[in-house]
Amino acid sequence: MTLSTESLNTPMYVLMDGDGRIGPHLVPLPGGHTCSAIHGFSDKARYDRFISASTLPLTPYPLVRGYLRNQLESAGDEIALVVLDAAGPGEPLLQAATMQAVLAAQESKATHVPANYRLVLEPSTKAYRMQEAEPQES
Repeated sequence: MTLSTESLNTPMYVLMDGDGRIGPHLVPLPGGHTCSAIHGFSDKARYDRFISASTLPLTPYPLVRGYLRNQLESAGDEIALVVLDAAGPGEPLLQAATMQAVLAAQESKATHVPANYRLVLEPSTKAYRMQEAEPQES
């Protein structure tokens, strides 16, 4: 099944649980490739909605370019994603962009970033399976 890429608001915030940024658990990829994700939010209303649906003591924090650069430098072959404006933990479908795309959008002051990935919740494992989206035709 082919999924088309959408452009969503560029994330500017993350949620922290203590010192760590939170993100969904991902199903390992076939072939040994690893992937990771953090939750990113485009505005206060979006992260407030997520916080109200969570039982964790979460704190908003700016999603800064330095953090994104450091993550990309240390990622190696890992696919590093930013989930875009999730409504809460345990959502059945999440949209995500690569950290590289989010960094590029922030650096160019773009208001939108392409959501190149979909994360689909697998209820039996409570982890998300990653699906790549196809670019939309203009």
